[in-house]
Amino acid sequence: MKEYIYKLFYHWRILLRDYSFRLSCLAGIFIFALGYSMNKFASISHDGVDYEPVGDLILNFLPTYNLEYVFVWGFYILIALTVLYPLFFRPEIGPFLFKTFGILLFVRAGFIVLTHVGPPEGFFYGDGFEFFSNPISNVFFRNDLFFSGHVSVPFLAFLILKDTKFKWLMLFGSILMAFTVLLMHIHYSIDVFSAFFITHGVYAISNKIFNDLNKRFKLRLKRYGWATFKKRLLKKKFLAEKFLKIRIKR
Repeated sequence: MKEYIYKLFYHWRILLRDYSFRLSCLAGIFIFALGYSMNKFASISHDGVDYEPVGDLILNFLPTYNLEYVFVWGFYILIALTVLYPLFFRPEIGPFLFKTFGILLFVRAGFIVLTHVGPPEGFFYGDGFEFFSNPISNVFFRNDLFFSGHVSVPFLAFLILKDTKFKWLMLFGSILMAFTVLLMHIHYSIDVFSAFFITHGVYAISNKIFNDLNKRFKLRLKRYGWATFKKRLLKKKFLAEKFLKIRIKR
């Protein structure tokens, strides 16, 4: 555990010394904050209008279930894990993660503005509307339907973390959220299914734009990271011991 903490701090130290990494972090945070603001503004604007619901073949066969704890807390846990994993295990992908999620929020805000459809029949409001008046739920809206953020967020994390075992937890979370929002009638089936395709498209675009920087930060850790540092220490230790043996023989 002690070595892991040293390794984590050492990697952050190596990355933060790189001007490009610092600039990329700031750019990522800015893109994410702007995308989040646009997404929230579009959602608030749409919630002020009463739109008519449309039919949905799949939802017609599904009763409405109360899964509010999974919908709220499950989603927040997935968000927290998405942020904490790079922070503690893969700091080099932090800028790419923020930029890609920012682009996703931009795209989602555009689709929300273009889609004037009301919540599905049987939409779950919670007992006495308490669910949507809960302070922890003030980022959830009724008319921000296309496409599902609950499905797209963990699925994008799955794509970004595709070379780690952690990705399977995110894929499971995305599928769990898909079933949750359908069983609560919070999203239409098209909102859920399209989320996977649109999210993959967003990832592909972001990877095309920012992949070179992403590779550079990974290469920097490979060249100057903890493994290289340990090799240098072992080499110094070996040379010191060898020198000491020579002196003793003399």
